Parts: sequence; C-alpha cells; structure tokens
Amino acid sequence: MKPLDVVVVGELNADLILIGLPGLPALGELKLARGMCLTLGSASAIFASNIARLGLNVGFVGKVGADEIGEFIVRSLQRERLDVSHITRENAAATGICVSLSFQGEYAQASYPGLRETFTLADVDMDFVLSARHLHLSSYYLQKGMTAGCPELFRKAKEEGLSTSMDPDTDPSGRWDKSIYRVLEYVDVFLPNEREALKISGQSNLGAAMQELGKRVGMVVIKRGGKGAVLQKQDVTRASGGFPVEGVDTTGAGDSFNAGFLFQYLQGSSLETCLRWGNACGALSTQAMGGTTSFPARDQVDRFLAENPSTIK
Repeated sequence: MKPLDVVVVGELNADLILIGLPGLPALGELKLARGMCLTLGSASAIFASNIARLGLNVGFVGKVGADEIGEFIVRSLQRERLDVSHITRENAAATGICVSLSFQGEYAQASYPGLRETFTLADVDMDFVLSARHLHLSSYYLQKGMTAGCPELFRKAKEEGLSTSMDPDTDPSGRWDKSIYRVLEYVDVFLPNEREALKISGQSNLGAAMQELGKRVGMVVIKRGGKGAVLQKQDVTRASGGFPVEGVDTTGAGDSFNAGFLFQYLQGSSLETCLRWGNACGALSTQAMGGTTSFPARDQVDRFLAENPSTIK
C-alpha cells in the first residue's frame, strides 16, 4: 500500500479576507468591513488541508518564501498532519497573498503571486509524487511556471497507475489558453465551476460545455455554487442540488467541494455519494471566514447529510 493517499502539486499563499463591506470601494473611496481574517489561502492548499481533515494521508509539493507568511502556511498545513517535506523555502521572492472582499454569495479578489509564478516541474520530486495513489492540481492558469510541465507531470502519474484530478480555477489574463487540453487527456476527474467550464470549452451553455469537455477527460464535474453540481462520465450524467445554508464567506467553497467529492471518489463510492459529499462540504465550508476554518470532520458531514437530504437526478 502506498504511504500517501493524495499528493497535491500547487501554489501556496495566504488569504486576507474582509467581510461585511457595503459594496466595492471606488477609487479614492474607503469602505469599512465588519470582520477580517488572515488564513490559509490558495486553492491547492485549501483542498489539501480539507481532504486531510476528512482522514486521508496527504502530501504537498510547493514553494514559499523564507518569510513569516511562508512559515504561517507551512504551520497551517502541519496542523492537519500533511507531509510538508517537499515544500521548499526560497529567498528569491516573498510568499504570495490574496486579498478577498467577500459578499453574500460573491467575492472580489486582488492577488500578489510572489513565488507562485517561479514554481516549475523542475521543483517537483517525481518519486514523492509517485508515492501517492492520487495526484491533484489546482489553479492551472495561475501557475505560469507549471503549465508547460503539466502534461508530463500528469502523463507520468497515469503511467505509474495514479488516478488524477484537476481544478483549473480562473484565468486572470482572460485568454483561457487551450494548452490545458494537452493535460486533460491524462485527467480522470476535471472540476471546473460553471464559468470556467464555459470559458475553457468555448461553449455558450452548460450542456454543450459538458459535452465538449467530456470528449477530452474521463469525468467532468461542474460546480454551480448554491445550485449544486452536475457531472458527466461517458454516457452517464448526474445532477445534485445544493444545500440551503446561510453563508458567512464563500472563499474556498469550490475547493471544499473538491475535497468532499474526491474523498468519496477515492473510496470507490457511487457518483451520487460523491456529489452529495461535495455539495455538503462546500456548503459547510461557508459557515466561517476562510476556506478551512469551518471545514467539517467526517462525522459532521455524515450528520449533516442525515439531516439534509438532497435531490439526485
């Protein structure tokens, strides 16, 4: 049996989250928030921390600066018992940080990438990656240094028998480069949100986007926020409604969905169970500021699902 269930290769940054703003400030304008939180950020780290909290053995490959924010990130991951031995510290640049203005069901962000853009395949110990049974990568478009090496990373993982997943995240350039298609042929589970699926596929509606992406990847799972999620695996489609909760902050909700979905996927559970767990974990993660603060333990998810049935189509 392999020592790691999941290895995550990805970006690392902290999140500074502000909530309770009356609206977006205009240039030269000051608006006051009702709450703030400095917490673990980055889609990759939020996913890794949360799926570890559900009970899996998780390792992380990444890079931080030799600074206080970098140490904060590493300590945060260690608290969830991740293997952080392959997170390197460099003096070349500072660790990145993202400022998130969180509103009811929506957000705006400004990010300083820091070392994120210098992280490349050359920084990845493939022996460590191959010591896991599953490879996950988030934020394809935000990791400029990794994009060229992603096809090789995923190809090697598949050749060695790992299952694989990817969450593309947003593309701040707005180009939505189709180079991602070279990676998708080695991806078992692709996890975009609805906007990302439309942009990457070049389609104008959800059904067409699923059909287009389904030609290139084993399973497409499209997250729709409070409306739930839909998936397609070959000729099988499933849709699961979301759970109505009063959210405090939606930061990391999609990454939390990924953690719940893939936790069950790696147990060999049904597609219906994977969807319900993804939606439940996404909903529960919105109950406090930050992507990891209110993420549930396994028994909490079980109780929540027992009390809140959802519809599967």
